[in-house]
Amino acid sequence: MRPRFVLRLARDDAGYVLLAVLAALVLVTTVLGTLAEISLRRGLAAADAERQLQQRWGSETLRRAILPKAAQLFDRLEAAHAERRGPDRAPATYLDQVVLGGATFDLLLADEDAKLNLNTLYHMAGPSAVEQAIQDLLPAGGWGVIRLLPAVEPGQLSRSQRTLGRGEPSADESPPAAFRSWGEVFDLTNSIDPASGGFAVSPATTEITCWGSGALNLRRAADGAVVAALAPVVQDAAARRMLHRYRNSPAMTLAILLQTEVNRELDRQRLSRRLSETSTSFSLWIDASMNGSRSIGQFTVISRDADGGAEFVTFTP
Repeated sequence: MRPRFVLRLARDDAGYVLLAVLAALVLVTTVLGTLAEISLRRGLAAADAERQLQQRWGSETLRRAILPKAAQLFDRLEAAHAERRGPDRAPATYLDQVVLGGATFDLLLADEDAKLNLNTLYHMAGPSAVEQAIQDLLPAGGWGVIRLLPAVEPGQLSRSQRTLGRGEPSADESPPAAFRSWGEVFDLTNSIDPASGGFAVSPATTEITCWGSGALNLRRAADGAVVAALAPVVQDAAARRMLHRYRNSPAMTLAILLQTEVNRELDRQRLSRRLSETSTSFSLWIDASMNGSRSIGQFTVISRDADGGAEFVTFTP
């Protein structure tokens, strides 16, 4: 009869085996949990990337479709306004909302030449006039913290132009932009909108701009913007009288207004370069959101050169 060998574990050995099994179970659980977390993060990242791509595609599609047609849209709005013969200004903004592929796009189309050009005012009247105009034209209860950081001195050429040995700009030459973005006008880190908790540039800049041709469109500009544009050349009382006459005389034109209301030829020339009755620059704010969560904001300005060519400048706040 063959002997039988029986392996018997001591109590201590059995405890070690149990601990080893428990440790293995903890390790497997940890690894599976980590893999699940990684998989979840990658899934969320993929979904977010898909959403971002969809919103960028929608924003680009809308920008290319809407901005080149902005001039015609505002011309139609102005014609409809003229038929009503109202004394107020023609529309200078247009709001809309579009849904594409589940993403919602809030649109604000604006006539940039119907806003007070801060660069033009800066070179005509200096930084104090710019700061006062911003305070006057900010919406009621405005919360923007003004911090002017001009790139050049009033009336001066840019550093690159001075390096090339050029003198002061001629009467027909536009001075360089002193404010090239809203970060050179507002302290964006300390400007708080109580409604959103952040600096919503769009509603704060409906009457002021850093872009455009530099000539203010009298037909569409707000009264405060017109007075601020006229003030460096004529007194406030004269500016308001000119505005009232322009708004309430259907046959009044800019040429007639300047000829009858401004005595000095030099002042008429200065104002004729800073005022207009047409627009060549427009902007489009796009706020894209999906599932109630805003994720993309985009601001684009389109300008026309002397040959009619279009130039796009896009900013992402």
